Amino acid sequence: MSLHLALLHPMPKSANYMFIFHASTPSSPIILYLPPGPVLPDCHEEQVRVLSTLRESSGATVARINYRASPSNQYPTPCHDVLAGYDWIREHLLRDDFKRPYIARLGVCGELVGASLATMLALTENRLGLSGIAAAAVNNPIADWVFPDDLPSGPSTQLPEPVVLDETALHANEDLGRSKAAQGNVREVSRKCRKRPTRAQNLPSETSWQLHGENMIIPALALTRERDLLFCRPEDRFDRFASPIHFFRSPRAQLRPTERADLSTSPQPDELLDIETRMHLNHYASFGESTQTVPALPILTRCRSYARNYPSAGTKQSFPVWTITTGLHSPLSDQSAELAKAIRRSMARHMLKTHSGRARWHDVAEKERYEDVAFGQVHLNVMPGVGLWSRQDDNPEWKNSVEEVGIWMRRGLESGLT
Repeated sequence: MSLHLALLHPMPKSANYMFIFHASTPSSPIILYLPPGPVLPDCHEEQVRVLSTLRESSGATVARINYRASPSNQYPTPCHDVLAGYDWIREHLLRDDFKRPYIARLGVCGELVGASLATMLALTENRLGLSGIAAAAVNNPIADWVFPDDLPSGPSTQLPEPVVLDETALHANEDLGRSKAAQGNVREVSRKCRKRPTRAQNLPSETSWQLHGENMIIPALALTRERDLLFCRPEDRFDRFASPIHFFRSPRAQLRPTERADLSTSPQPDELLDIETRMHLNHYASFGESTQTVPALPILTRCRSYARNYPSAGTKQSFPVWTITTGLHSPLSDQSAELAKAIRRSMARHMLKTHSGRARWHDVAEKERYEDVAFGQVHLNVMPGVGLWSRQDDNPEWKNSVEEVGIWMRRGLESGLT
């Protein structure tokens, strides 16, 4: 296996670079690999084995983009580095023997932070008629950087509305493709349910974050610590490129300013004091005018989440095919399941618009036909344990999983089928 180091200069002062593992034939497909990032440090040898297995099973050229993600290179730097690396690959590797550019179907593969960035890339770089991402394989993607621990628990029926209105008036768990009559029925049922909520409905079920957050491989505490280092401001976590689940729904949280009572700024009943006392107080108050009170930080609160249309109407975008892998005991397994569900739903609705020009289902049978197709193009695999490829001592099935991804990538990228 030959190794080629390419130094990238896509922008001034960029430290981005990649390793390119060339396939045996120049015409082989190309797969972008995004490593797990700072959540899993010190896994260089494991990464070499993953890359080698992926290249051998896929027969593809594998380009590992070494994006920057650290306290000194916070978001959106990781997104910028991945997009710069992707542009470099399209410019320099998609060339025939005569150095002419050609259109190609690319694959992307990643784990943890790399899986989050791979999801972002697969959802945005797939325009019709151009080279783009046609297949995405992600392992334990961090699809939402707003973790359950950040939000106070409580019944979903009592959540406040977001301060800023979103794209639709449908809750995130509702189907945008329902007919108007069906949507009216759903709202009527929802209103009735909100009038008399049962005790069981008010009790939130335990999340995978709560059930498996104390595992020793990727504990919830470590994920939260790395998150706090990678984001300068809390609101940056809401960005769709950082938390790609927000392409499909609005955040389940919002930042609200804290109400702070400051005695020094409260009005004084000067009219009740004599003139000498008021002059005395104003004299000493003038010394404090130059000192500024540190503004209170906004707090993160829960709110209702609403569905979003993606891709937007009129855009020439398509969906790649997906393999999403997680672990039975991973704190991120709920995120993987939600991501798979959101992509399937949007893919089915997008196919309906493309084939019929309609945005709503005629009937349940039509809806199920499109959903069956989408289900076959978005695979969700649940492995024992946490399921990470790069924690090979704790996941004896890692090699079989990576080999299956490589074979799946090869079939999809070479033939256009999956």
